[in-house]
Amino acid sequence: MPEAYALPSGDPTRVSPLAKVAARGRFGADKGAAGIELSVRHPASIVTVIARKGCAERLADAFEGIKNCDVQWAGFDQYYAVADGRLEGALYRDLRGLLGSIATLSDQSHGRIIIRISGPNARQVLAKGTSVDLHKSEFFIGKSAVTQMAHVGVHLTRTGEDAFELSVFRGFAESFWEWLTQQAEEFGYRVT
Repeated sequence: MPEAYALPSGDPTRVSPLAKVAARGRFGADKGAAGIELSVRHPASIVTVIARKGCAERLADAFEGIKNCDVQWAGFDQYYAVADGRLEGALYRDLRGLLGSIATLSDQSHGRIIIRISGPNARQVLAKGTSVDLHKSEFFIGKSAVTQMAHVGVHLTRTGEDAFELSVFRGFAESFWEWLTQQAEEFGYRVT
């Protein structure tokens, strides 16, 4: 197993593109507990990592040794590296130093936003917008898919029992948030 690298943290000051629309509170159906919880994973640093020709196995091995960073599949020999609480550009610089000889990297932190959805009705909400089979036996924890919801390209990752992360381009964040909250209304939702 490769040597483990702990990536340092920082104190970012970036403002979320959903800061004005993702108001905290309880919304939608009033009966019982909210069936959906929504939040924005912010500030999150996101780096696209693409294996160089002939280096896919070496890249996979290198990811095994990196700590304080989530690695999510994003296509053939492509990944998103995601970390919280990092200074602007820090994750990109750190990963470039560790992986630059075996991968091509691109900082996506300003270009994408990550929305978290969880709760007992999360799958029903997501199923309204994607044909991806989200059954627990098919879409296991840690699995990712690239799909479309509400005519928006979405990188979807299952992060827990009834929990998912949706990464969308920043320019579509507000309209996607509006669509997502509309789909969650029937179950009642809480924004945290």
